[in-house]
Amino acid sequence: MTIRVVALIKKKEGMTHEEFSDYWGKNHSKIFTSLKAVKQNLIKYNQFHVLPKLQDEFASLGMSLAPYDGAAEFWCEKKEDIFALFSDEEYRQNAVPDEQKFLDRAAVDILVGEDQLKFQKA
Repeated sequence: MTIRVVALIKKKEGMTHEEFSDYWGKNHSKIFTSLKAVKQNLIKYNQFHVLPKLQDEFASLGMSLAPYDGAAEFWCEKKEDIFALFSDEEYRQNAVPDEQKFLDRAAVDILVGEDQLKFQKA
């Protein structure tokens, strides 16, 4: 079974959405994906960047929107893989301090589960 961990994240206070998205997408992703523990333990890593203009359009339809600026998605084969990544010393020394430059670590919420695809256009 493939496990997916989704970290729902909020930008650091004082940053614009553009600054947050740019830093996360260009700077942090290079640091994170260069880590040995990432290459050893993850199957896939994805960044989901919120699009404020589209958020506004959906809000105008009366939809309740989640208060996050993005989501980091991690796929692994077993829970021990993600535990190994997040407890890895290189991760703690390089990725964690970098995260503090652009996101509010105290506001991160985590979802853990599995995908159950029900439809995909051919």
